[in-house]
Amino acid sequence: MRSRSLCALAALAAATSFTSSALAVSDVYAIDLRASTVTNRLIRFPVNAPALNVVSSTGTYRGFAIDFNASATTLFGISNVAAGPQVLGTIDQATGNFAPIANVTGAGAAETNWSGLSSAPDGTFYASASGGAGLNNLYTINPTTGVTALVGPIADGAAAINIDIAIDRNGQMFGHDITADQVFKIDKSTGAVTSLGSGTTGFNANFAQGMDFDWDTNTLYATLYTGGGTGVFASINTTTGVATQIVSTTSWNAEMEMAVKSPVPEPATAAIVGVTGTTLLSRRRRRD
Repeated sequence: MRSRSLCALAALAAATSFTSSALAVSDVYAIDLRASTVTNRLIRFPVNAPALNVVSSTGTYRGFAIDFNASATTLFGISNVAAGPQVLGTIDQATGNFAPIANVTGAGAAETNWSGLSSAPDGTFYASASGGAGLNNLYTINPTTGVTALVGPIADGAAAINIDIAIDRNGQMFGHDITADQVFKIDKSTGAVTSLGSGTTGFNANFAQGMDFDWDTNTLYATLYTGGGTGVFASINTTTGVATQIVSTTSWNAEMEMAVKSPVPEPATAAIVGVTGTTLLSRRRRRD
């Protein structure tokens, strides 16, 4: 038989964990690349209430690779400009404006189409580049200097176009191939691919796409663009690879890259105070 204090501790721990989880709602930051070739809309909405909330219509970021750092304080992006060189920088979360940090150098200096950017929980940034069907490479990229190091090819088939990458809170990387419309696991130390399930996402994705994890719930979300202004905001099952529509974004007329603002979760901690069995539990919540 458990003591009364231990029962109280268990009950309080369960209640505290539930409350913290329920209050921690992450936000999606999306860059709409369809509206203009010069300035782009910055859209922000909670993951549990997607809506066309335009923060700014004059953002200067132009690219296809964005993500927050592991602490979710800074939004990074890699430019996509025809003249080159491509540039690593930060994206202002209130204006969508791009502030250059450094030119992309190192092994990936010649890449012209950076398709994905993702931070691992340990703070390491990874970037994917696609030069066309079958020419997909995975790199690490230094967020201070822009220096890249080749991890290896993303070996998902000769006809594949890997359009984005995302890393879950356990460090597992996923990719999205818009040729076969499949989501797959990627070994972030080699680039090797492991298929999920036996089917496709269920959406015929074309052109720019967005994908990122909400580390609070470890849910994979995506802005799936299907062409001509049509698309959906969806969740993706990381066991089967099937996408489930949450809301249609066709009325938004938006082609979006996206990142979820959710830092690495911190486990709840417990400390027993005094001799009466009084228990204090605390969990540091993320700050916006």
